[in-house]
Amino acid sequence: MVHNNKKIKFHASEVENIVIRYATRVHNIPNGFLIEEFDALKDPQYCETVNVQVVADFVTITFYKQEKENSIIRRELIPSHAIEHIWLKG
Repeated sequence: MVHNNKKIKFHASEVENIVIRYATRVHNIPNGFLIEEFDALKDPQYCETVNVQVVADFVTITFYKQEKENSIIRRELIPSHAIEHIWLKG
C-alpha cells in the first residue's frame, strides 16, 4: 500500500501504518523520561519505503530511497527496552 508516495513495511510485509511509542531519557525533567512516538504515515522523511524490523535488542527503522537497489537514506535504532507499544495497521 502506498501512502504519501511511500510504502510502509513490517519485516518486509506491506502494512497500512506502523506507530511505535517509546521512552527516551531526558535529564532536565522530573521523572527523567519523555514518551515519544514514531508514526510512519506522519514521518516527514521523503522516501520510497519505510521498513520496520524487530531485531535482537533494537527496533530498526530503515528509510529507503530505492528499496530494490538497497539504497538507504538513513536508519534509526530504538532500544527494545524503551518500547512501550507497537501498533500495526493492515
